[in-house]
Amino acid sequence: MILCFIKKKDGYISVSLAVPGGRIVGGRDAQRGQFPFQVSVQFCTRGACQHACGGVIVQPSTVITAAHCFTNAPALGSYKIIAGILSLNDDNPERQEVLAKYVLIHPQYQGGVNPHDIAIVKLANPLSFSSSVGPALLPAIDYHVSGEAIVTGWGSIGGSETPIMPSTLQLAPTPIINATACKTALDTLLNNAPHPLDLETNICTGPLTGGVSICTGDSGGPLVYVRFDNRSEVIGISSWGITPCGIVGAPSVYVKTNSYYDWIQDHLYD
Repeated sequence: MILCFIKKKDGYISVSLAVPGGRIVGGRDAQRGQFPFQVSVQFCTRGACQHACGGVIVQPSTVITAAHCFTNAPALGSYKIIAGILSLNDDNPERQEVLAKYVLIHPQYQGGVNPHDIAIVKLANPLSFSSSVGPALLPAIDYHVSGEAIVTGWGSIGGSETPIMPSTLQLAPTPIINATACKTALDTLLNNAPHPLDLETNICTGPLTGGVSICTGDSGGPLVYVRFDNRSEVIGISSWGITPCGIVGAPSVYVKTNSYYDWIQDHLYD
């Protein structure tokens, strides 16, 4: 499976395509059952499946993830959702595997590293909710994001363009950066070269001091805000970043889910 990141090289940017795997840069191991809404979106061909992206459960038959997880995939193949796991190799009683029935790509998404990078996966059979498998909340359409959030995923540990691939789910507390500061950081890092940040529909996290970021394989996974009642709201879907991952001055960029609240709600119970 091939995923999108932006590569900084000699003052310009280009799309960097790399094989997913490993963990969030600067993260730590999650605990079993800590993020019951996190799933692995797996691409299957010739009877074999591998982790391609993360995803987040919002209803028993509905997962949201990044659109590029599908548009960048080979034409032939199918998708499977794996829920209830901490390690990609888990063979535990909580593990659930469900085939994707169909995928809805946001109609404004143009492919590659671009805005509107969000997709809805409808499952062939509903997931059975338990302490290990359950939904994240969707934030209200007028929700204002600030402070600290948590990003999770099985993406590369980063630091270089060669992935390191431990399979345990990673988490990283990360500060939310306002849209203007995110744009300024990207303009500075990329020497004012064009980039696809959309101030209205993207959300960014740091820290800009480096060392913590999403990386290849984290795409489609959740950025969540933990409320006072310990329930998690999925405020972002991991979309793109700068490679090498975790460098100083580079934000991580997510699709802001409340910008797509109506679209998600329209297809929640299809």
